[in-house]
Amino acid sequence: MTSTVPANATATAPPPESRQKTMLFCPSCGHESSVTGDWDIERTDEGRAYRCPWCHTVISSRPGN
Repeated sequence: MTSTVPANATATAPPPESRQKTMLFCPSCGHESSVTGDWDIERTDEGRAYRCPWCHTVISSRPGN
C-alpha cells in the first residue's frame, strides 16, 4: 500500500531564505529537490503523483497530464 501525505504537508516548516521557492520536501525522510529535480513522477487517473526517490513516499498529487 502506498503511503501518502497532503500536498501542503511541507508547508509547516518554511525553507530558509537561501532555498529556492520551487523546492519540494519529503516529510518522511527529509529529502529535498527542486520541482523539476529527481522526484519520481507517476501518471495517475487524477493527474500526477510526485514520489520521493529515497523512501518512495508520495509527497504531492497534482491534477493534469
